[in-house]
Formats: sequence, C-alpha cells, structure tokens
Amino acid sequence: MNFTIIGGQGFVGSEVVNQLTMDSQTVWVPEKNDAVLYEKHLGTVIYCAGHGDCTNNPMKVLQSNTTDLALLLQKAKFDKLVYISSTRVYMNQHQSDESCDLSIINEDDRKLFNLTKLVSEELCFKSKRNCIVVRPSNVYGVALDSPLFLPSITRNAILNGKVDMYVPESYSKDYVAVSDVAKVIIHLSKLKTNNEKVINIASGYNVTAKDIADILAKQTNCEIIWHESSSTERFPETQINTMKSILNISPRSVKEDLINMVNAYKEHLSHAN
Repeated sequence: MNFTIIGGQGFVGSEVVNQLTMDSQTVWVPEKNDAVLYEKHLGTVIYCAGHGDCTNNPMKVLQSNTTDLALLLQKAKFDKLVYISSTRVYMNQHQSDESCDLSIINEDDRKLFNLTKLVSEELCFKSKRNCIVVRPSNVYGVALDSPLFLPSITRNAILNGKVDMYVPESYSKDYVAVSDVAKVIIHLSKLKTNNEKVINIASGYNVTAKDIADILAKQTNCEIIWHESSSTERFPETQINTMKSILNISPRSVKEDLINMVNAYKEHLSHAN
C-alpha cells in the first residue's frame, strides 16, 4: 500500500511514519503546501496535521485543523483518508461514546479547537469520500526531549527538584501512548471497510493529577507545588468499546510509562555526566 502522511514530521505523524516504515510500506511525507498533493494519487492519506494554540495563532488552528483538509477533500486523489480529531470534544460532557451529542462550552478559551475538529469531522462525512475519523485522547510519549506535559514535568522533577501543578489534585483525564495511537490508526487505514465512522482511541480510564504527582514524588523525591486553579474542565472516562471490537489491543499504562520515563531520564543524565 501507498501512504501519504500529512503532518508526518509532528509528534503523532512521525510515529505513524516510523511504524509504517518498519512494516515496509511505501510512505510519502509531503512538505507543507506541496502542489504535488493535488497532482499525484496519494493512496491512503493519514491526516496528522493540527494546531491547538487558539489564543496566539487562531488562524493557524483553522488552517491546520480544517481548511487544508477541505482542499484535500475537494481536489486530491486518494483511496481512503483517516482524519485525526480529538477526545477534547467530550470536555464537560456527560458521555464519551462516539455517537453522543456534543456541545460547545462558551467559557472554554480553546473552543475554537473543538469547533474546527467537529467541522472537519463533518466535512469528511459530507464529502462522500472514503473517510474515517479517529478521536485520540491525550497523547503522550516517552521521548526525553519532548515538550509534552509528562516528559516536561519529569525533567523538572529530576533537574529542578520541584514540579509546579496548575490544576487541582482531582483534575483527571485519559492518557494514551503515541505508539498505541499509531498502531490503531494504521490498522484502521488498512481495513477494506469501516462499519464505524468515528472511533475513540484511548486507554479507557482517567488518571488524576495527584496520581501523576505521587509517582513523580516517590520516584524523584521532588517537591510538588500546587497552585490555585480556576479550571472547570471535566472529562468523562472515554469509551473504547468500538476500538476494542475492531482491534485486540491492551493500551499501555501511563503510570508504568511515567516510572520508565523517570528511570530513562536518570540514566541519560548519568551517562551525560
């Protein structure tokens, strides 16, 4: 199979490319705004591009999440397209199954992100093209130099001996390993048919900020500093029945991976010194 990975240099996209390459698949990662996208046949497209900084760059949020996708749906030649949305659309909702009704939270500073994801999902379906939408939860990786939340606070715990937490201890959400996300996406991209149009990719359970803080404190003896927070974000546990019915997978444990991340970073520092 031939694959075109939009956003193949990003966090999720690069893992998708890596797994496809290891599987000896033909993979093309186009440069941004490459005109060839609308000239050659793209095979199976996995749309990993996206942006989330709604405050500082709202136009890039719109372009990366939606308008670039719309052009592909209108102009590009492909067999199938997988669009990566987000389980953030379930924020402050009572349910998290793929068919539940969703609402936009007016006081959410990042509601533009949710809106663009939902618009893009609907564009995929209204286009009448062969599309499938996946909604990953909060994706993490064990890369030591990653700017993501978990690697960042792990580095702070070891290097600075303290971690600043700007959410309540009870704040909880689902974490899913980037390797699991890529595995599910690739499996779905190879299926001849998809009975479900939207599929959650998650671990299926929430982890609290206190859970994470306790692991870091135990593993590094760091100080956890809890700052006052006005966060009203709530995330229901993500339903993964659809994912499990399609692929027999046991998602990785973020708690175990966090311990591994601490150990890996300590080893890295010992070799550096």
